[in-house]
Amino acid sequence: MKIIFIIVFKLIFLCKLYAQIKDSISVNIFIICDYCDNTYIRNELKIVNHVRNISDANVIVLGMSEEIGSGGEKYRLIFEGKKKFEGMNDTIVFESENDATTTEIRDLYIQNLKLGLLSYILKTPLRKSINYSIEESVTNKLQQDTYDPWKKWVFSISSSGWFNGEQSNQNYNINSNINVNKVCEDWKFNFSYSQSFSRSKFSYNEYEYDYTNRSNHASLNNVWSLSSHWSVGFFSSVGSSSYGNYKYYWSLLPAIEYNIFPYEQSFQKQFRFDYRVGIKQNKYIDTTIFNKTDEIIPIQQLNISLLFYKKWGNIDINVNGNQYLHDLSFFFLSSNLGLSIRLARGFSIYFYGGYSMIRNQINLAKQDVSQEELLLRQRQMETNFSYWGNVGISYTFGSKFNNVVNPRFD
Repeated sequence: MKIIFIIVFKLIFLCKLYAQIKDSISVNIFIICDYCDNTYIRNELKIVNHVRNISDANVIVLGMSEEIGSGGEKYRLIFEGKKKFEGMNDTIVFESENDATTTEIRDLYIQNLKLGLLSYILKTPLRKSINYSIEESVTNKLQQDTYDPWKKWVFSISSSGWFNGEQSNQNYNINSNINVNKVCEDWKFNFSYSQSFSRSKFSYNEYEYDYTNRSNHASLNNVWSLSSHWSVGFFSSVGSSSYGNYKYYWSLLPAIEYNIFPYEQSFQKQFRFDYRVGIKQNKYIDTTIFNKTDEIIPIQQLNISLLFYKKWGNIDINVNGNQYLHDLSFFFLSSNLGLSIRLARGFSIYFYGGYSMIRNQINLAKQDVSQEELLLRQRQMETNFSYWGNVGISYTFGSKFNNVVNPRFD
């Protein structure tokens, strides 16, 4: 029995020794990335170890993305060396086209992920097996001037329909959208138009109910960059909504914004104050509860946004509100919080939620709401608040390596 115990002890010791030796000669990566397909990465990148806990990694990769003017995405892979790679840090930036498929985007970030890991792999015995080449056609293409016939203008048109039904009820909805934008370093322009049409029909014995909702909305926005912290712009909109009791409405609001952090760091952290003030006209379908059918009112808006994206998690706080200046008792105030924190090895918590104080419903129709409209939410109802939330925890444990891909029955 003593001999068996000694043998088992030596086997455990040798396994731990082997694991330590393997760690010392390999690249162990931990990827923090919302847009990455981790299964695809593990399948395509087998020359490194994909660890499940951040404390076991000697290379941490933080992936971020933000939309660019062409409608595509700008991606950043931030590499941070740990343990034997301490101090070896790098950032790779690349972009995708606005019509890039999921496969093209996956190939793009796996290619750049390999490039970023190259400096770490060169510090391991794997460097003896590395070979590289650059096609001459690629170098020639890079030397040519890039010509853009659209001058950075991007156009998008979409339309969709949804329907369902059975013997006693039918529902269908049609939505259409048009978007035109141009994004430059010192100027940003956006025009958008959206249209929605929905109809619901119910029948049972001799009872019948038929209701239609229509809405249209168009906006035109211009923003100019003044410095690495300041921006100005104006925001205009026009539209109609049978749900909101608007025959039509329009607004025009000049704006100014200040970002405590430079805009160049917006992919990683933001603390922005956005203030707008202007006028709005409302023409109502039905007389409102304040006996109005048409009114022009001054309005102000304030939006405060705080965003941090770190290795330990991310935090996103937003507070926004608006107020009618002809009567300061009419206001809307909303706060939203998104928080995800990795507390310990394998253990994380997350919370997403929001709360709104609603005191600005000057558009509510004076006409009584029917029981059908109330139950089916076909008309806007009076309320003083709204809220939503999502909270959860997760804990994972087991083998620290996670290199194997097996998609069967996924």
